Amino acid sequence: MADIDGTPPHANWQFHPSKLNLYKALYFLNRGFQITLLSLEHLERLGMFRPEYLNGFKVTLEHTRALANEELMDTLQDFEERESFHFGELRRAWDEQNLDPDDVFFHVQERRQQIKEQIRQLQKGLQRQRTRKKRKK
Repeated sequence: MADIDGTPPHANWQFHPSKLNLYKALYFLNRGFQITLLSLEHLERLGMFRPEYLNGFKVTLEHTRALANEELMDTLQDFEERESFHFGELRRAWDEQNLDPDDVFFHVQERRQQIKEQIRQLQKGLQRQRTRKKRKK
């Protein structure tokens, strides 16, 4: 598979069809819980359950759904953090590989200006402190 500009992707990059499947599975799990809850409500309207039992079943289902979602979200969070780190590293490598050598000089100049500005700010702060000390005396 090639990038938009026709170049092949970086060798370490891989498409993860399982990622889409993970989120689909989470959706279908929650959809299944919702269908079950709606079925219980339908049975309630038909008078098939005593209300005290039906409420207990609904609470149990919602609690089970919450526990399952919590566990799955923790797992997905870990997965996404690993993905973010991995692709961040690939992005940094790509940026370094495609860096214009002349850009280094511009970055050095910008950094020097930043350092000079920081020094000016620190000197202003020191001057204010000296002025305050003189006033107190």
